[in-house]
Amino acid sequence: MVNSLLFLGTGPGAPVRGKFFSSCLLRTGNASILVDAGEPCSQRLVELGVSCADIDAVLLTHGHSDHVGGFPMFLQSAWLAPRRKPLVVYLPQELIRPLEAWLRAVYLPPEFLGFPLEFLPWKAGRKVVLVDGVEVSPFPTTHLQGLRQIIEPAALERFEVFGLSIDCSSKRVVFSSDLGAPEDLAPALNEPCDMLVCEMSHFAPEEMFAFLRSRRIGTLVLNHLGPEFAGREEEVASAARAALPDIHEVIVPRDGATIEF
Repeated sequence: MVNSLLFLGTGPGAPVRGKFFSSCLLRTGNASILVDAGEPCSQRLVELGVSCADIDAVLLTHGHSDHVGGFPMFLQSAWLAPRRKPLVVYLPQELIRPLEAWLRAVYLPPEFLGFPLEFLPWKAGRKVVLVDGVEVSPFPTTHLQGLRQIIEPAALERFEVFGLSIDCSSKRVVFSSDLGAPEDLAPALNEPCDMLVCEMSHFAPEEMFAFLRSRRIGTLVLNHLGPEFAGREEEVASAARAALPDIHEVIVPRDGATIEF
């Protein structure tokens, strides 16, 4: 199987007509991996011919609802499929207990699902082997630090967000997750990457393009565009191509798009 990304939802944190919330399916020759679970990821999987019973792992980057809102329904869909093989979910440590409580509140306790469910916390810089040939290196971003100052300034151990650098079949794909600043990507882009999936909701495009200008990137996928860019996706892509002529390809995917790498 050719490595590919299937974009289930490409929208930002606010609802945008014609776009669903953040979720992407990474498919390799060895695995199918769900990256974030914005709603309605389970419906989108079924519409696109993928069973929730077949997903090998779920990677949650942070706790904003546009990234995790579809997770209980994904598990309910897997239960009803029915799924039997174990499922591992990687996520920030702070989300584990709240998600377990949420699942019990909606009558999906882990012992009821019919398959083993394991939550494992991300550790910045600690590589995780998902399956043979697929490794993930999480890196922290500052996306939630401003919100921490407003909600709970003393909670230094909370408000975690992780971008993901994924190595598979000699290719490397970087998922930005949500960023506090373009510089959050620096650790993941110190070496060349075959594809960068980069959010565009929290800063001006020109700011990101300036940061990326010296980076070695094969394909740039601009995702999670802010609501102000609805209907202007090709305008953003054209601006990126003009500003970043050394990048081989720039894509702004629609929901349901598949990109091979």
